[in-house]
Amino acid sequence: MTLQPNLLTLGINQQGRDFVVGDIHGEVPRLQAQLQTIGFNSQTDRLICVGDLIDRGPESVNALELLKQPWFFSVLGNHELLMLNAMKHKINSDRMLWFSHGGEWIASTAPDQWPVWFELIEQLPLAIEVTGSDNTRYGIVHADFPGDHWDEFKDFSEEDLTHCIWSRSSFKNRSNHTIEGIDILIHGHNVVEEELHLGNRWYIEQGAYLGNDFIIKQL
Repeated sequence: MTLQPNLLTLGINQQGRDFVVGDIHGEVPRLQAQLQTIGFNSQTDRLICVGDLIDRGPESVNALELLKQPWFFSVLGNHELLMLNAMKHKINSDRMLWFSHGGEWIASTAPDQWPVWFELIEQLPLAIEVTGSDNTRYGIVHADFPGDHWDEFKDFSEEDLTHCIWSRSSFKNRSNHTIEGIDILIHGHNVVEEELHLGNRWYIEQGAYLGNDFIIKQL
């Protein structure tokens, strides 16, 4: 899959609340239970995921089905990219990597299901911008942001976009630099023991597939 700097912009939710959640990784029942505890209303509220809907947890198929819901949004994660490269584009190295990181569930599904999933994944943006009820501007990118200003995203090279999906460098270095042009930038990908703030970045992936609760933030 050739990566493009696709940005989805969501305005203020005039009907309800907006939430962002860490990597789902097939843990759909756990997600549904937590949404119920916060009184999530699918008629008015919206849920935005930081990517990695699939693999490791027990319900990757149902996680992909969330993409058909009008209240659910997600950016592209490295696990979705691996699935597409492995199964649609038949890149052997990605297939081996994917199967060793939770992609084996695909063997229990029917191939005639796959084209719909491929299409859903191909439609995922690499970044989402959403304006909160207090006019705070939030950016959501799966792993990292290799720039200094949010507006640079539209001119990112494919190498930069790959960095957005895969890189752990800012997280490992505990970089406190601020991304200008956006109030708060939210990432998943890297598992944290608790919500971590570095500069104007929030890391909210707590590892639900490890048995931990999701971090679900109201925007």
